[in-house]
Amino acid sequence: MTSMNAFRPLAPIHFVHKIREVAANSWWVYRHEIGVDGYLKPMPRVVFFGRDQDEVDQWVTLQKEEQNMFVLSDN
Repeated sequence: MTSMNAFRPLAPIHFVHKIREVAANSWWVYRHEIGVDGYLKPMPRVVFFGRDQDEVDQWVTLQKEEQNMFVLSDN
C-alpha cells in the first residue's frame, strides 16, 4: 500500500483500523483513511464484522502481516 508520486512522495500508511464492540456478539472493524495532510478523514467505513474479539483480533493480525496498518485505541 505504499505509493510514490510528486504530491505524496512517501506514504507507507494510508489507513488505520479501530475496533468497536457494538453489541454482545457483534464486533466491528472501522477503517479510517489518512488524508494527504496526514489527518484522519472524517467518515470511516466498516471493513470487517466479527462475533467475538478473538475473531476480530485474528483478522487484524492477518491484515498486519499483509500490509502496513495500525489500530487506534479508545484511550
